[in-house]
Amino acid sequence: MNINSYLIQLAITIIAIFGGAFTIRVIRTGELLLDQIIGASVGVILLIASLTWRKMNN
Repeated sequence: MNINSYLIQLAITIIAIFGGAFTIRVIRTGELLLDQIIGASVGVILLIASLTWRKMNN
């Protein structure tokens, strides 16, 4: 069960880093960078998978 908590924390951290950088870049310059979109998407997918795994195992 500890691994699931770490995966959720990792997902939130990935979303915060890539999503934050993406948001700042869009506001400042109006650019949509693919690497930041992919990074934030991976974080969201990891978060959904971790929450689903937690729900199924409890």
